[in-house]
Amino acid sequence: MKVKRERISSPEIHHAPPAKAVHEIEPDMMVDGRVRYKLDQTESQALVIHCGDPRFQKAFRRFIVEELGLANYTPLIIGGGVHAFGMQAFLPKNFKVLWEQVKYHLKAGDLKQIIIINHEDCHWYEKMKDYRFDIQLPLQGKMDLKKAAMTIWQDFSGVSVRSFWAGIEGDHITFTEIK
Repeated sequence: MKVKRERISSPEIHHAPPAKAVHEIEPDMMVDGRVRYKLDQTESQALVIHCGDPRFQKAFRRFIVEELGLANYTPLIIGGGVHAFGMQAFLPKNFKVLWEQVKYHLKAGDLKQIIIINHEDCHWYEKMKDYRFDIQLPLQGKMDLKKAAMTIWQDFSGVSVRSFWAGIEGDHITFTEIK
């Protein structure tokens, strides 16, 4: 059977002009026409684990810096945030990779604090319904925060773990600490 394929012309794509830099680049920061950035050698204050959902990135950064006062932190950004702690039986490889990263960063940076954040309307958790049909959202995301904190405390008793839920209120994001 032959399938007739219709050719669809793609619309013309208009690119937005590049965003203007907040700070002008000074000539001494340029080498061979390339911008040079200063290497930040300040020690990290905490490991922060959260989802990579682009809708939340600005709010995550502002919350971490402005509300929690962490000017320099080690970000561990992964779809679903700490989902792998609650999905060990269904996705053991995801847990292994995340747990190895957590252990590495805690030891290498001699970190004593972890901030974990999950959020409402997480598309990764929606996808997880393909593996576990019984997932109740947003409850699962909140339960995974507690499971992650307990797992970390079991292996790293001297580490402070704080868990936060990022909720959506209209077109704003709010953060609530989960204890």
